[in-house]
Amino acid sequence: MTSSTELEPDVIAELNNGRKIDAIKKLRALRNIGLKEAKELVDSYLSLHPELDVPVQHSGGSGFIVFLILVVAAYFFYTTMIN
Repeated sequence: MTSSTELEPDVIAELNNGRKIDAIKKLRALRNIGLKEAKELVDSYLSLHPELDVPVQHSGGSGFIVFLILVVAAYFFYTTMIN
């Protein structure tokens, strides 16, 4: 078993990929511990390895906005062509 300052390679791999939540889930499953303890262990590990603490980037939803604009433009084009 690993110490509390070391994490399993699978958990570290998740952190390397910027997936902190998945790392916490995996740690919980591997060690059979609770959510709070797993989060504290991951946060503690990240404080010792700040290069892994990459901020989570969310998509801005711009794809949906472009789609919506295209739908509206198609609607106006269709209605003007019928009249």
